[in-house]
Amino acid sequence: MNKQIYLGGGMLDLGDQMRRAWERDDLKRLGFDVYVPQDDKSVNDKNNAVQEGLAERIVRNDTNGISESDILIFDYLTHNQGTIAEMGYIQGLMHSGHECKVYVQCTDIRQGTGHVNREQDRAEFSINQYVYGVILDITDGRGVQTWNEITEELIKKPCVS
Repeated sequence: MNKQIYLGGGMLDLGDQMRRAWERDDLKRLGFDVYVPQDDKSVNDKNNAVQEGLAERIVRNDTNGISESDILIFDYLTHNQGTIAEMGYIQGLMHSGHECKVYVQCTDIRQGTGHVNREQDRAEFSINQYVYGVILDITDGRGVQTWNEITEELIKKPCVS
């Protein structure tokens, strides 16, 4: 039986959609089943989706995708409120005994450059420290990783611990 991966991250602009599709295809190539919210046309076909009860359907569908997945990969970007909410949700599930493996990447090109400005208002990139604490908690202290680090670890030990 293949492990299912939930692939969370931005999907509201063309670049994010292309990135999620590339990540989905990469994970499938590695042998995983993948749930990607943007592929759920019942809520994300923006030209044809029924608007009545849309928020409720999105929450139901994505929450089911999260709950049914063995592995979750999130792309943390400060403006992706839904992804940040999902990470908080999975933290709550994990504290209630739900077992899964979680990875977090950050596709903001400014993250991890080592550029630290002494003047805080000129910082090129920062992560809200509460959110970073959640990231550390749900990733067992690994924090933010690159896509290559995540997929290499998935290849080495794809099973939930």
